[in-house]
Amino acid sequence: MELFFCKEISSGSTVLDKEESNHCVKVLRHRKGDEINIIDGASTLYRCVIVDDDPKKVCFEVLERVEDYGSHPYHLHMAVAPPKNIDRFEWFAEKATEIGVDEITPLFGDYSERKVFKPERVERLLVSAAKQSHKGAVPELHEAAKVRDFIAAQSGSDALKLICYCDETEALGREKISIRKALTGLEANRDVIIMIGPEGDFSRSEMVAAVSAGWQPVSLGESRLRIETASLTAVAAVYLEFC
Repeated sequence: MELFFCKEISSGSTVLDKEESNHCVKVLRHRKGDEINIIDGASTLYRCVIVDDDPKKVCFEVLERVEDYGSHPYHLHMAVAPPKNIDRFEWFAEKATEIGVDEITPLFGDYSERKVFKPERVERLLVSAAKQSHKGAVPELHEAAKVRDFIAAQSGSDALKLICYCDETEALGREKISIRKALTGLEANRDVIIMIGPEGDFSRSEMVAAVSAGWQPVSLGESRLRIETASLTAVAAVYLEFC
């Protein structure tokens, strides 16, 4: 089943934008009277019929709404430090969307090699991945944040807050446990926030700030993983807890 994207459909719009219209008519050869499926990026799928097959502005009528299309029984926020090679972050964002993630925040840490993040290409990839994997929701991509600012911003949240850390944590006064143990018994609809640091990991002072704010240090196993691999492993761990 093909999916198209129209964020404004939930507020009454009945027109696909130029790019989606071109793909619908020129590439997929849809014509007036054909039924198509459209997501709004906020978890709803709309079954529609084309009433005007203009390749620059496809017009449609809504026949049916399907709520919570392709949803998952948790809310996952991944805060990940983009590596120097931004292609690797883009790969993570795409694959995480296919598995199941709700929010993504790029992080800048003390040891980050990358200091600038441009969201435009990632936003397009998130839409494409949601359509490809049959999800009604497109993950929300937040503005980049510094690690300490992000920790402070989550201080009032009752989410399960996990921080993946390579070094030992005894001196921090908090035992590091496996992510599998941290997620065991996770209740449906629970909010989960997971932080993944830069190439040089989180600094000691960043870890002190996180642990002091109630974050649980977790391990992803014995292998030393790249940022995007660690991030996707964490996403998969949450997903598999409910499979």
